[in-house]
Amino acid sequence: MPKDRGAHVRPTAPHSVAHPDDHSLVAAAIHGDDAALRTLMDRYDRLVRYTIFRTAKRQCVRDPQWLDTVASDSWTGLLRSLRREPGKRPTLLSTYLTAIARNQTLSALRRLRPGLSDPPRQSGSEHMADLTAPHPEPVDFLSDLDSLALLRECLADLPEADKIILSQLNAITQRRWNEAGEALGMSESTLRSRWKRILDRLRECVARKSGSGVAPEDDRSD
Repeated sequence: MPKDRGAHVRPTAPHSVAHPDDHSLVAAAIHGDDAALRTLMDRYDRLVRYTIFRTAKRQCVRDPQWLDTVASDSWTGLLRSLRREPGKRPTLLSTYLTAIARNQTLSALRRLRPGLSDPPRQSGSEHMADLTAPHPEPVDFLSDLDSLALLRECLADLPEADKIILSQLNAITQRRWNEAGEALGMSESTLRSRWKRILDRLRECVARKSGSGVAPEDDRSD
């Protein structure tokens, strides 16, 4: 009878349809589902644009259309990166997108100023990373470093001597080796060697704690 027909209809799961998770949307988007991509953009485009703005504030203010172009390139880069490594999926899509947006911004800045050797500085303490330094694709490291809590644990496990070196992290990441070395009372060559060892320790620690079992290729830890 008509009145009984509704009793046999299963209710739709609200979260699976109305609010699909990131992994489902990513899987659909890389297979050409435009609706899935639009949903991801609705969720994360503001994060992408914020990352671009923080990385290249002056250029964004000078040319807002440039920001739009880099944001579009970032989404294209997301699909290209995921399709290139179909067996890998980011645990945290927000972290993955942030890395891609930053890489796309730095690449766009290099195209604007191909002869640039030193990064332009923002106001206050905000500085861009060295544009001449390599920036790996996010897919190559997010499986290990997408958990900030895990990385914090590894930083806490470092020897006290290494933690002192981290006090000069701002100068080191800007390749101001002489300045950092003077502040720490060591030569530039010694600092570079110690910094390489610290990075190796962190990579090994993250691999161990995440259970990946992947150790750094060049482990110089004591």
